Amino acid sequence: MRRCSRGVVVAGLVLLLAPALVFAGGFNLAGVGAKGLAMSGAYRAIADDWSAMYWNPAGLAGQGSGVWIEAKVLYPITTVTPNAPSTIPGYDGYNLYRNGVKQTSLANGHPTGSVAFQYQVNEKMTVGIAAFTPSALGSEWKDLFIGPYPGYGESPAYPDKDWSSDMFVLDIHPTIGYQLADWISVGAGIGIKYTSIKLQSPVLVPGVDPSTGDRLPLPGSHYFVDGILTGTGIGFGFNLGVLVHPTDYFHVGISYIGPTTVPIEGKVEQTVYLPAMTGLDNFYGEPDATADFPLPQEFSVGFALDMNDRLTVAFDANWTGWGDLDVITIEQDGIGPTGAPAEDSDLVLEWADTWRYNWGVSYQATDDLELLGGFYYDPTPIPDKTMRPTISDVANKKSVSLGFQYMLGQSFTVSGYYEHLFSFENDARARDNDGDGMFDKISAQVRIPGKALVVATF
Repeated sequence: MRRCSRGVVVAGLVLLLAPALVFAGGFNLAGVGAKGLAMSGAYRAIADDWSAMYWNPAGLAGQGSGVWIEAKVLYPITTVTPNAPSTIPGYDGYNLYRNGVKQTSLANGHPTGSVAFQYQVNEKMTVGIAAFTPSALGSEWKDLFIGPYPGYGESPAYPDKDWSSDMFVLDIHPTIGYQLADWISVGAGIGIKYTSIKLQSPVLVPGVDPSTGDRLPLPGSHYFVDGILTGTGIGFGFNLGVLVHPTDYFHVGISYIGPTTVPIEGKVEQTVYLPAMTGLDNFYGEPDATADFPLPQEFSVGFALDMNDRLTVAFDANWTGWGDLDVITIEQDGIGPTGAPAEDSDLVLEWADTWRYNWGVSYQATDDLELLGGFYYDPTPIPDKTMRPTISDVANKKSVSLGFQYMLGQSFTVSGYYEHLFSFENDARARDNDGDGMFDKISAQVRIPGKALVVATF
């Protein structure tokens, strides 16, 4: 039977020692559990602690009873150097972004963590329930978007915090693991996924005379709009796992996370900042909004080889169906800022499926101390044309991690890990996505270099 920690295991507060990006592909985090993260996710053929409920539920079989607590704070930071020739016709030299000026998102903390309880029913069966955050993103920008040009005369002024995002998924996850025979275990879990989303972005719309509907001349040829989408919802999913031991020293783990569609309900706050020439106050609307938000399915296979009694090496390959995030329709019900019924809109993502590759190593230095390490390669699913500064995953990533687990007696374990995410960058060309003659998508107009990640837990 695999050795497992019994009793209370605490992986305390995560301290970020440098500007950090901790996201895996898309909006998923790199995983849960200090040991699995220290091995860079090469953990599905091992899965010998509570985080098996996430990595491979079959690993729960045969584990002892216990309570686990993990807490951390994320500080995702993205640096942008715009190169967007977004000049408004008639305003030579005026751009919507500060071209050539490197800017950094605000360093706001996003707390997250995990709590888990498991109970060993008998030698073959263990049941558990965990609450963890498999997905999150967050970014806020100040003065990235310049806003109205001289002579527009809006009052009050266009907001200086113009692009932002705040999204997380809380997964409440009852799980069962059962050992069919000495060489094979199976497991299954149910994911109750509470999702909260907030997205803010600037928008330009054609400027028209509200009384006649005619297009206004400069400086009112374009209206500047601030839009904020907020909503919450609960979706249901599942995961399955198999853990096979063909020999005493070779292990194979297979896991599958099913797709989940979360019905988001919320509102869209829209403020149209009108030019002084209209003689009108700003328009404001707050229609209700609904959208079906997909969380992607995943398939993973892992291998672990015990080189001797102390050293284990592992490899995992993980496929994520990010292609499910194509076009998300936001249905609106109510009155828009102009007084007309609000119209539905599309959030165009057009993401692509990806494969992530993970390598890990575990070395039992002493009876109480386990040393851990890993490396992963994770390509971005996001194409240039839909890249946004509010999502930190802008390029392919490589990461190296180191960690440890130290047992203090039979009821307490201290865990820690350090991860370095290699700097990366991506050049996204300016595009006119809607064919109106203006380069209007910040998602494809910026140069975004990543920051190295330095993380420690104690």
